[in-house]
Amino acid sequence: MEDPALRGEPPEAPACPGCRRRLERRTLRRSEKTWGGGRPERPELWWNCPQCDWLGFQRDEGGRLRPMRRMQGDWADCDFCGSEESNIVSETWQEPDGELRDWVVCLACARSNPRRVRRDGTDDGRGE
Repeated sequence: MEDPALRGEPPEAPACPGCRRRLERRTLRRSEKTWGGGRPERPELWWNCPQCDWLGFQRDEGGRLRPMRRMQGDWADCDFCGSEESNIVSETWQEPDGELRDWVVCLACARSNPRRVRRDGTDDGRGE
């Protein structure tokens, strides 16, 4: 079966993990331009729920929905574009060497950065 994205069709919206309502597609465009064109979209499929404010992404259509949380305090402001309260963060994962990491994405400029997570339990602005 041919991938709908290859035919230019939008992906089918999954149900919200929080409230089961249909999610709405969100486009994240990078702030930097590419050769000969405009601002490219991030490669992931981004979704948000207008009902419960759930926000997350899929690596590809039909893939697992991965939640993101809005950051708080100074961590919420983007270091790349300066946009206030625009950063979101992924769930934490553990690298093979035992280091804890998460992934920060700016909703304004679509830049992202993996970062190390503190082990001391102090507030790191992740909104938890």
